[in-house]
Amino acid sequence: MDRRRFLIAGGVGSLATVALPSSAEPAFAAQESGISGVSGASGALRITAGFLGVGLDGTGRVTGLVDLRNGTDYLAADRTGPLVSVVLADGQQEVPTRVRVSRRDPRVLVFSSARVTVEVRVTAHATYSTLEVVDLSAAPGVEVQTLLWGPLASRVNETVGEGVGVVGDSRFVLGIHPLNDKTVGAWPKEFAAFGFGADVEAKPYGQSGTQNDWSAGAKTSWGGILRAYTYDYTKARIRDGQIPTGPLAGSEAEIVGSGLAVYGSAPDLVLTVLSQVAQAEKLAYPTIDGQWQKVAEATRQPFLTLHDLSTTNLAAAVAFAEQAGIRNVYSVESAAGPWKSTGHYEFNGNFGGSDATATRMARTAAASGIRVGVHTLSNFIAANDPYVEPAPADERFTTGKTVKLTRPLAAADTTLYADGDSGGGGYVLGRRLRLGDEFVTFSGVTRAGDGEWQFTDVKRAQWGSAAASCPKGADAVRTSENQYGGARGDLPIIDEIASRLATVCNTTGIRNISFDGLEEVAWNGWSGQGFAHMINGFHRRLKSQDNFIAEASNPSTNSWQAQSRVSWGGIGWSDSNYDQMSRNVGFYRANYLPLMGGSLPIGSDTKTLDVETNLARGASLGVNFGWFETSMSSLSQGGNTQAVLAAVKTWNAAIAAGAFTSAQRQLMADQGTYWHLSEEVEGKRWSLQETDADGNPVGSAQTVRAPRPGFVTAAPPEAKAGELYAFKVTSSTPQTVGYEITSGALPNGLTLNKDTGGITGVPTGPGARTFTITARGGAGVPDAAVTYRMNVSENKVS
Repeated sequence: MDRRRFLIAGGVGSLATVALPSSAEPAFAAQESGISGVSGASGALRITAGFLGVGLDGTGRVTGLVDLRNGTDYLAADRTGPLVSVVLADGQQEVPTRVRVSRRDPRVLVFSSARVTVEVRVTAHATYSTLEVVDLSAAPGVEVQTLLWGPLASRVNETVGEGVGVVGDSRFVLGIHPLNDKTVGAWPKEFAAFGFGADVEAKPYGQSGTQNDWSAGAKTSWGGILRAYTYDYTKARIRDGQIPTGPLAGSEAEIVGSGLAVYGSAPDLVLTVLSQVAQAEKLAYPTIDGQWQKVAEATRQPFLTLHDLSTTNLAAAVAFAEQAGIRNVYSVESAAGPWKSTGHYEFNGNFGGSDATATRMARTAAASGIRVGVHTLSNFIAANDPYVEPAPADERFTTGKTVKLTRPLAAADTTLYADGDSGGGGYVLGRRLRLGDEFVTFSGVTRAGDGEWQFTDVKRAQWGSAAASCPKGADAVRTSENQYGGARGDLPIIDEIASRLATVCNTTGIRNISFDGLEEVAWNGWSGQGFAHMINGFHRRLKSQDNFIAEASNPSTNSWQAQSRVSWGGIGWSDSNYDQMSRNVGFYRANYLPLMGGSLPIGSDTKTLDVETNLARGASLGVNFGWFETSMSSLSQGGNTQAVLAAVKTWNAAIAAGAFTSAQRQLMADQGTYWHLSEEVEGKRWSLQETDADGNPVGSAQTVRAPRPGFVTAAPPEAKAGELYAFKVTSSTPQTVGYEITSGALPNGLTLNKDTGGITGVPTGPGARTFTITARGGAGVPDAAVTYRMNVSENKVS
């Protein structure tokens, strides 16, 4: 019996659509169906998606990726391919030979070949269009395994947002965004040859950056590509050549329902488009005090990260956080968090051993305005976790190939023989086999004869199991280890972990969490679908998504919306430095993520000048450190603790206020300089002094001022009736928490995004409107207002 088969329910939400008034003029006017340009015998079509026109020839191949504002074509013309194709069960790609508009529904494109037909519904919104597979049929005896979206091959790669799914340059960005968990913004590793896999540049941001098989965007030597896929999991599948996955239950198992948002936008309006996608399509939309986290300065707030936070030192930890101006104390005990073991995630003695005690800790901290957070290791299963011990262990771990014993194995034997080498390598880590309820490890495997392999130095009774004899023909299942040598939970366990961690946060009041090692949820064969089950599954179960910060060690496109931030590396660690931190910030910027500085170690023996200079390096990039990592035992020693925490508070306030000028940031980027910052007027003015290595002043001090609340954008340009319009107003301070129309009104058809300041839509008629936009300031920051007059001209048909 195959004991790895399992069923998982649900996971796919409904797709909301918003039909806009249709207009035939001009090329980038809103189309209710999103399909335009059918032209007789050639069958040429164009999908209008915001300011992007995706051209298709009569076979369904992409013939243009056009910026409809000016006609610039971003297509890599010598690397065109189909918009939609499929891979059959035999691993062969089936490419459509014809595309047409459905006779039944003008919103539907029918892509067909001799063996497979895929129907895709196109629905236009003002700034994007959605593509949804509404039907898939195959000839008798033909089995479709995978649906591939694209890749869309662009000739530019100035901007490549791998995780969020964008490519472009300084003028125009093309983007895709999955609409459900089963639509993975990525490319299947096993089908790399179908998607320019040999051309993809690995890790263009240095040590960090994804470019894994859960990356929707990828950089190549000739441009950038956008790609996505959906697997058919109505039956069990083998991924990565050796990892069994599925089957799933319900609609998540099917290719039908696979959906993408596609768009083209000016770079500064991408977040506006993604905000609209999230809200209209009912995706995750976490906020902080009501403001979308992707644009909220508060998303970047630091944690006082402690390796020994406990019930006995919580009060002191809160006091230290207050001295540093930090609102979060965070447990990262043993790199895993305050848990008895990872897997079931039950609190250990430092958090009182129960949810009830953790609740009291969170309430105690909250009384002082401080939030408690905990670290996790995602789906890492510790060897002492109840998923493993006591025997028999859970059967839902990630596995590789199964081989069969070719000779009986006695309980004391340390060599075993099987009909294969059991695979390994790739994402299957370690050298571990499961024989019934026993786990064993081995040091090597060699061919012993025709059709037989010998496993040597077999260590029996591992992970608390008992040695037992096995008959010839028994299964030996390769069991993948996690990066710490424990097990890796498969999708059903991921769902249980997501549920458990959400329960922890819902019941205790813990409001910060990090999913470290998140790549493991993809290395079990599920790729971005694993990300979605962990991150989106957790997020859906939260009773309140406001004021909850969820960090992750990697972004994926179909969980990008639910992830608050990513904060890699830092300064002061053996594997991190300023140059890599700068590359990380470039990655965050390209992926429209909050800019973060990673971790900065501090302690009672840290020199004030050292911590200030490192904070200056972060300020040079416009970032604060997400973690100030230390321990209570270190901070409690006295020493230089008070001075270090005071420096952290001073610098954090200036960075959060956006107070440093570009010239000052450039000076602080010089790694041969040292710096000291002193506060003159709380939250408003500071004095920045360069020093030598001994802290002696070098030159004159410079004044650092928080920007005066106001607007830095000129008046909106004229709009045309019936044409898509997009413009972004921007306040002068990052501490703006929202935008509102406080008098007058926008022209009919236009709306203001309260979180991003984007004004978008299709004006319905000519005329002029006067309106006032107010930028609401955060705590202690005044509001600012500006009055504009916008004219909408008549769209004259030529």
